[in-house]
Amino acid sequence: MNVQITDRKGLLGASLRKLAERRLEFALQRFASRIRSVRLVVDDINGPRGGIDKTCRVTVGIRGIPVLVISDQDSELAKCLSRVADRLGATVSREVERLTRVDRQRPVAFDIAATAVNHAV
Repeated sequence: MNVQITDRKGLLGASLRKLAERRLEFALQRFASRIRSVRLVVDDINGPRGGIDKTCRVTVGIRGIPVLVISDQDSELAKCLSRVADRLGATVSREVERLTRVDRQRPVAFDIAATAVNHAV
């Protein structure tokens, strides 16, 4: 799985970049065969002034499901990344379960002609 990371303000050092990749891959590894794309955007809303202004937004493309977007804000980027990864894993799991549940509930096509031939014999 390839995670595309965009760091708009240079917030991610090598260790935070590895943390982000590891957390996202762990959260999504069960669904790797269904995932088309994963994109993480990290930004600092108000620059060096501080506060709860670090944002993380993850966009995931999954086959059969509309694009999922999860975002969060925090004063610490590591906490923000971890929370987004946790929420992403839960959301993808829920959506994939919903998709498979709908697939299982579809009625199986019933072949009336084949049934009639079997009963006629």
